[in-house]
Amino acid sequence: MQRHYPRLRRAMTNGFLVLRDGLVLSFFMRRPHREVSESVLRALRLYCHTVGHEKLGWYTDTEGELQPLDAEGWDYIHTRLRRANGWPADLWESRHEVGGYRFEYRGGAVCGASFWLPTEYLEEQGPARVKELAVALARELPLSTAHASLAFNTLTDESGIDSVLRELSFRYPGMDMLDIDITGRIGTRPKGAYWLNFYGQPLLGELGGVAGLRERLSLPGVSVEELETNKVLVALGEWPEAEGAMRPYRELARVLEPHLYQETVRWPGFPPEDMRRWERRFLD
Repeated sequence: MQRHYPRLRRAMTNGFLVLRDGLVLSFFMRRPHREVSESVLRALRLYCHTVGHEKLGWYTDTEGELQPLDAEGWDYIHTRLRRANGWPADLWESRHEVGGYRFEYRGGAVCGASFWLPTEYLEEQGPARVKELAVALARELPLSTAHASLAFNTLTDESGIDSVLRELSFRYPGMDMLDIDITGRIGTRPKGAYWLNFYGQPLLGELGGVAGLRERLSLPGVSVEELETNKVLVALGEWPEAEGAMRPYRELARVLEPHLYQETVRWPGFPPEDMRRWERRFLD
């Protein structure tokens, strides 16, 4: 069985893409950067080995300028990520536009890492391949919470992009809007209900553990899998969903409701009441 998802593209007047559909594998860790840096580097190597090292060709330097991700560039990335201060990392497929492949990292008291794939990768390789990658990354990283989801892959600082996101986000509720800079605010809270959901401690205990999740999530196609001690995967079906009834997502959202992260920083062009409505799209 093969699926096809909506092709969403938005470009600037010069033709460069600033928004596209994609798939994000996002991990949040309530550990300081010095404790997770080596795990993050191993996860990055795993991601590159899986998709191909050539998929990432550029990085953003400390001046905000793009530099080629050649051998010297990779040495620079490894050195910076091993430093104690949690340097933010942004690795890109393309120099001029948002590409399908991308890596983001933010370090601090809470650390976050996101690994992006184009939707075409999911369609061509199948969901089992994507799940395999997500699980491998989850085993590598000391996560508190994580998810894999269809998402809007976008340059959120581009003028006017938030109004476009506002329109598309309600049309496709199964697609995440992720800003990696929420890392310092999210703590151990889940961001929402997604296709693949990973929970560590203390959230897993607050949800009743593996047994409690299995008891409360009973719809067909939903699975609760213990990956290792204090780490669980909740999968909402074989394939991710972009739109429709999305009953498993609603069921999981109700279980998560008391624990959900709520955005406190306003996105320009995205009124707080609309953000709140989007965050509760599977609850109201």
